[in-house]
Amino acid sequence: MSRRKGLIATAGVLAVLIIYALLGFYALPSFALKKLPALLQENTGQQAQLKAVHFNPFNFTLDIEGFALSVPEGKSLFGFERLAVDLDVLESAKLGGVVLDLIELDNPQVNIERRADGSFNLADLQAKPSEPAPEKPDSGGESLALLIHQIVLKDGRIGWQDAGSGQVLSETVLPVNLTFNELSTQAATSAVGDLNLGLESGGTIAWHGDLTLAPLASKGHLQLDGVGLVKVWQLFLQQILPIQIADGHLGLQADYVLTATDAGMAAMLTNGGIEIKQLAITEKNQGKPLVNMPALAVGGIVVDVNKQQVGIASISSRDAVVKSWLQADGVVNYQALFAEDTAPSNTASAPQATSAAEAKPWAIKLDEVALYNYAIDFTDFSQKKPVELHLSELNCKLQKFNTQENGGLPLQFASRFNNAGSLKIDGEMSLEPFVATWAVAVDDVNLKVFQPYLDPFLKLELVDGDFSGKGNLQLAVAEQLQLTFRGDAGLEGLITRDQIKNKDFLKWSNLALTGIDIDLNKQDFKLGKVMFDRPYLRFNIKKDGKTNIDDLMVESAPTKTTASTKPVAKTAAVKSDEPRVSIGKVELKDGKSDFADYSLILPFVAEMNSLNGEVSGFSSDKDAEAKLLLKGKVYDMATVGIKGKYQFDNGNSDITLNFANMPLPLITPYMAEFAGYKIEKGQMTLDLQYKIKQGQLTVQNKLLIDQLTLGEHVENPHAVSLPLHLAIALLKDGDGKINLDFPITGSLEDPQFSVGSLIADVLVNLVTKVATSPFRAIASLLGDDKDFSAVAFAPGGAELASEETAKLDQLNKALGSKPELTLEIKGIAYQSLDWPAMRFEALKDVLKKMKSGELRDKGEKVRHEYLELSDDDYKRLLAKFFGEVFPQELERSLLGTPRIKSDPNADFYSVARQKLESVFPPDPQRLNDLAVARANHIAQYVTEPGGISRDRVYILATELNLEETADGIKSVLSLNASQ
Repeated sequence: MSRRKGLIATAGVLAVLIIYALLGFYALPSFALKKLPALLQENTGQQAQLKAVHFNPFNFTLDIEGFALSVPEGKSLFGFERLAVDLDVLESAKLGGVVLDLIELDNPQVNIERRADGSFNLADLQAKPSEPAPEKPDSGGESLALLIHQIVLKDGRIGWQDAGSGQVLSETVLPVNLTFNELSTQAATSAVGDLNLGLESGGTIAWHGDLTLAPLASKGHLQLDGVGLVKVWQLFLQQILPIQIADGHLGLQADYVLTATDAGMAAMLTNGGIEIKQLAITEKNQGKPLVNMPALAVGGIVVDVNKQQVGIASISSRDAVVKSWLQADGVVNYQALFAEDTAPSNTASAPQATSAAEAKPWAIKLDEVALYNYAIDFTDFSQKKPVELHLSELNCKLQKFNTQENGGLPLQFASRFNNAGSLKIDGEMSLEPFVATWAVAVDDVNLKVFQPYLDPFLKLELVDGDFSGKGNLQLAVAEQLQLTFRGDAGLEGLITRDQIKNKDFLKWSNLALTGIDIDLNKQDFKLGKVMFDRPYLRFNIKKDGKTNIDDLMVESAPTKTTASTKPVAKTAAVKSDEPRVSIGKVELKDGKSDFADYSLILPFVAEMNSLNGEVSGFSSDKDAEAKLLLKGKVYDMATVGIKGKYQFDNGNSDITLNFANMPLPLITPYMAEFAGYKIEKGQMTLDLQYKIKQGQLTVQNKLLIDQLTLGEHVENPHAVSLPLHLAIALLKDGDGKINLDFPITGSLEDPQFSVGSLIADVLVNLVTKVATSPFRAIASLLGDDKDFSAVAFAPGGAELASEETAKLDQLNKALGSKPELTLEIKGIAYQSLDWPAMRFEALKDVLKKMKSGELRDKGEKVRHEYLELSDDDYKRLLAKFFGEVFPQELERSLLGTPRIKSDPNADFYSVARQKLESVFPPDPQRLNDLAVARANHIAQYVTEPGGISRDRVYILATELNLEETADGIKSVLSLNASQ
């Protein structure tokens, strides 16, 4: 009986096991395979597919294969190839919870799509509305314990498609591999996990760390390698940033710690690092390059979210190229980009900005920022001609940045400027408030590139010029900017050119400014020394009285001053302190200047060179006195010297101006403007002493003129009419020198006072009193009204008549009393009056030449000048010459006597002479010889019988008068000074 019961029990157990096995192996999976897809479709509204379900009721393992969830259109939402779950029943019983040995998911796939309207496809997974379940009171018991020994996700795939930006963008995360070991909800237990993601666009994401569920905590290491920034920008940033990332890869790594606290999650990042390679940023939709950065590395990142602290050990980058430009409207391109991006959200973000301002600020500490071999290309399109500035080989290092400490930040900056010059900054600065102490150095910055900034103001071309400077600069941004600078500066090789005449205007070899000491806040400007090396200036006065400097100025439209701005300007003027300016010394070395005055009747052009000297003590201080000492030359001949002192506050001065050996012909234009004469010869030494005291001017003029000789007259309707020639002769001493010493006084406060006018009046009065006309003065001296300016002659003759010798005797007396006067004689021959009386001598010269030829044929050589013709020779040769000239009019008698064919009874020799003389044209040489002979006869008479020294008598170039004159035949005399 007992055995039977045992068999029945065994059979019952077996039956139960069989039923259990049938239910577990077949019934339950079959039921799940049929009902689960329909249940999911009913609750999600999407189509579900399930290929197979396997369950082992004895070891409690579950396998689900071929699951897929898709939208009615057929697009897949979620699916996997296999899901395996292994339940450990015994360990679960011991734990009093659920223990899973394994959860393994193979080839899971998730497709996430954001539509153009911003909705997500996963939002369609919504269960049908049902009656809300009644709330169950909290039992207060412990939650069910869960322990999973291993979680494995293999070869997963996540697809992302985004149409929210107006274009369809996609990214695929493949493969996705995840493992977790010993994941438990028990307190103080940690699971070790690994996550590895691959991105279809390039790059990987890896995580390794611990995860604690109770309390929630995690620590581990996160690493990104080669993540393509183009895809990141397309998917997440293009709606946020106004720029486009055209290329670049991101690398990131960090250790982290997440801890749950009463205040929330506490996060801590350590050992962080960011690496960006081949970053290229362009303008959105324009394609213009903005930044090309081959490498950027951020190291030593530490972030404490709970304490709001960020620490960075270093940021470094190299070989980047940054392009920037100033738009035509005066806005920098980056400013315009981000202004457009942020402008629409100004109103909405106002409350957030207020909240952020009230929140606790983050503490940021940055040990070092280093940029190596950067290049910045800047173009200014606001100018008529764009300006291109280029910084290359740029190296910059900034250290010790800390928002919690207002200490100095060491800064080192060095760069090449436009491939030639260089800029350097070395020092410290603080940000709040901004304070900087820098050693600044600028070397060989060529100024030509800044030409467009000069064009709106001056018609001047910057041909060349290199600026250099070094010193210590201190800046402080407060209510009023504080700036001090101490150092030196220089401008080498400056050349500027007048764009109107295309001629050099201002240039120098070097300008050195040493001992610069500027305090902007105190309005104190000091210069120890200013040295000009070989400076040059071209200064012209035009016909209308304006200067070439006036022409250089670009006329601008007058700015209208509104009523509201006038009171502000006046207030500022009252409050501002007068600037204090002082220059220890201004030194001029080997200077040069071209001066031209075209406002005169005759243009005056002068070249000044070898200008050397100094001005010391220049200062705006009260009672400050500047001392001047300058020397130079005019045309390398005349020396110019200026010496004296000047007080800037009251104008009191004592200045001496000296010109020595000044060639007077160089100032001919001013003489022509003043008196209408050129200056042919002479030198001048001028000593002027100007003294000004309390507005009263005293000028002492000492003038020495040596060997002054006036040139030709210049037509000038504005010239003063003066008898200069005689006045000069009468003013000269025995050595040909004129000494003048005349003082001038006046009040500078008198609006009618003019130094130039006073000097001109003195000279006019002086010359007018000396003489009004030279020969009238001689006649007055002799008490005779004869014309002593001419000597009369008989036609063709050079002998002095008795009446003329008597007149010369009287002139000799006048010359004897004035040894400084000289007599100039111009011999004149009159062709119409003198030549008829000279033709017979020309005829006889021809006959003598014929006689000389006959003698030469006989072997005798006698020049015709030494022959005297006998009466027979004269008649014979005259007949022969007449026959040669007029062969048709000559005939001979039976006895051989020559006769005129047309008039045989006429006196042949008389008629032949007349006819032959008529064919002789005037001979300029004979006439000139006559004029010379007349001048010589006058000179011989006044020197030998008259007793006038030969060196006081000058024979001028002869003159041939071709016109007939009613005044008779005269040679002209003139008076001048001894040479």
